[in-house]
Amino acid sequence: MQPEQTIDLKTFSELKDLMGADFIEELIDTYNLETEKLLEQLQDSLSIKDAAAFGRLAHSIKSSSASLGALVFSQQARELEMMGKGNDLSNAGPKVKQLMIDFLQVKSRLEELKNGS
Repeated sequence: MQPEQTIDLKTFSELKDLMGADFIEELIDTYNLETEKLLEQLQDSLSIKDAAAFGRLAHSIKSSSASLGALVFSQQARELEMMGKGNDLSNAGPKVKQLMIDFLQVKSRLEELKNGS
C-alpha cells in the first residue's frame, strides 16, 4: 500500500468535523486497539479453518476501517470477508499477512493525524 493511499483525508476530515477533534482521538485509539485484536482473531480463525468467524472478523475490520478513511485497507478486508462467506480460505494466508503488514501503516498514519501531522 502506498503511503498516500493509507488514509483518505477527505473521509477522515469529514468524520473529524462531524465528531470533533477530541472524540476522533479516542476513536483512533479504540480503532487501533480493537483492530489489533481482530487481526489476531482473524489469524486464529484461519488457522482452525473457521470460515464463518473469519468472514465476520474481516467484516468488522472492513467497516471500522472504512469509517476512518482507511479505504484501501477496508477493501483488502472485504476480499477476506468474501473468502469467509464463500467458505474458501485456501488463498487467505498471504492476504492475512499482507493485511497485518498494512495495518501497521494505517495505525501509524492515524497516529500522525491524531497528533496533527
